[in-house]
Amino acid sequence: MCGIVGYVGPRFATPILLDGLQRLEYRGYDSAGIAVLNLAGEIEIEKTEGKLQRLLDAVGDDGPVGFLGLGHTRWATHGLPNEINAHPHSDCERRIVLVHNGIIENYSDLREKLLSRGHSFVSETDTEVLAHLFEEEYDTLVREGYGKPVLPEAVRRGLQKVQGAYGIGAFCRDEPQVLVGARRFSPLIVGLGRGENYLASDMPAIMRHTRRALVVDDEEVVTLTPQGVSIRTLEGEEQQREPLQITWDLEAAEKGGYPHFYLKEVHEQPQAITDTLRGRLDGPRVSLSEWAHLDLGKVDRVNIVACGSSHYAGMAGKLLFERWAGLPVEVDVASEFRYRAPLLDERTLVVFVTQSGETADTLAGFRLAREKGAVTVGITNVVGSSITRGADATFHLQAGPEIGVVATKTYATELVVLVLMALDLARRRGALSDAEVSKVVGELRQLPSKLEAALETQDHAAEVAKRYSDRNGFFFLGRNLGYPTALEGALKLKEISYIHAEGYAGGELKHGPIAMLDPGFPVFAIIPRSGIYDKLLSNIQEVRAREAHVLAVATEGNEAIRTSAEEVFYVPETLEELNPVLTVIPLQLFAYYMALERGCDVDQPRNLAKSVTVE
Repeated sequence: MCGIVGYVGPRFATPILLDGLQRLEYRGYDSAGIAVLNLAGEIEIEKTEGKLQRLLDAVGDDGPVGFLGLGHTRWATHGLPNEINAHPHSDCERRIVLVHNGIIENYSDLREKLLSRGHSFVSETDTEVLAHLFEEEYDTLVREGYGKPVLPEAVRRGLQKVQGAYGIGAFCRDEPQVLVGARRFSPLIVGLGRGENYLASDMPAIMRHTRRALVVDDEEVVTLTPQGVSIRTLEGEEQQREPLQITWDLEAAEKGGYPHFYLKEVHEQPQAITDTLRGRLDGPRVSLSEWAHLDLGKVDRVNIVACGSSHYAGMAGKLLFERWAGLPVEVDVASEFRYRAPLLDERTLVVFVTQSGETADTLAGFRLAREKGAVTVGITNVVGSSITRGADATFHLQAGPEIGVVATKTYATELVVLVLMALDLARRRGALSDAEVSKVVGELRQLPSKLEAALETQDHAAEVAKRYSDRNGFFFLGRNLGYPTALEGALKLKEISYIHAEGYAGGELKHGPIAMLDPGFPVFAIIPRSGIYDKLLSNIQEVRAREAHVLAVATEGNEAIRTSAEEVFYVPETLEELNPVLTVIPLQLFAYYMALERGCDVDQPRNLAKSVTVE
């Protein structure tokens, strides 16, 4: 996801823009730039390829001086990641400048028409089309005698011709106190100040300056001046909205003494779980007000739709929904969900798991489910995100901001929310007794302290990583609830250490993958105490027979596993259904130290972005 920050007010814009971009670095990007309306009334643009530091060096102490500006970090979709394609982009006369997150799906058709009318393009991006489109609308409005400000109306009219996803910021040199934003599917917020206002794609960009924010909704255009903010729909209807008060502090978005956001957020998981459970346990019972208004008695099947780590959490959720609530469940990769013609109706519960609430593929599936009349539930970490404003019910993870690009505490809290939902649905259906629910609730209350104990595997993870950092491939094995954990462990290793790793259901090993095994090929086994412990132990023996090293994640007190593994990471004992929350911890830590040993960028892995808002 690209980053946007904008400012209009009495202060110099450049320092505010650069500071905001630094706080959005976690999103992942390949170029960065700023545009400022200088004191001479001209637009100055500075942009560079690569890390933000290159832009900071280019701007130096002699950066643009002005009171209106935009900044952007880009993750390439159209056009190579280079300085020319970096944002901001401008029209032919450098009168209008803009930044954009998302993809303009009909940009090719728009570009050809604009070229035929005499416009000149300098980049390969879809974004530049918007600048020229707004230029035409602006000129038309001026000829018609439209009163100022003109730009908001030009943007509104231009976007009516656009297909695709966008979050944009724009300004015009002829309107020195007007900043315009608009969105469709890509997040955008307005920060409210005193005599100044801010535009951003995420709150950390502007938290140093304000804690009051407005969320821009889909197909809305927002106009910011130093004096105030107004919102209109693409159809021109004025909108009124109460601001949100941001309660978490800026320190929560910083490293807090840890060397990386990733490690900080791994260690925040006990508190994140505590916050996730807060208000959702009532004595020995589960109490979920979020979906109390839904008639779930009519539901006879469930679909869980998600991407990446959220998909693996959904796989674990499937097993719990089936085991406890007795409902058939399908789990879909969101990018494939709508292409398989899923059978959805008003008796289908569709659960969308997305930490950002803005994942493009997940939102596309969400819209399909709504069209089919299904009951829709969102699980997300971002208040005010797209999924929250359309779902029949929303469960917020309450995990706090996750700055590292790869999921850690949001994965754990997604697991816990799915546990709570499965328990509550089972209670509603009479599939679990009060005593059975109470037993799980008791274990849920102990999870934060058990997570603290699991985090004590950190030093061991660092030691083992030193011994295995030269390996180029790993297998991760698990069965039943351990299988999604194996997939997540493999993904973490791939994401931040760039080592090829694959997760397998233990029984699948002999159906082909076993051919890879030799003394130089390590295998991680997720083998806590469970009903299928012996089955996975047999798979471990198959690994050992090929002289491959076994690294095991096991339950405390299981000394026997030491005879079958070169290394053992112990986690506290809990209910089998809660094992995934604990057993992932050593895998997260091992991936972290492997990345350090190999000199990788842990918080901003190459080619990755925090939230994927394009298909």
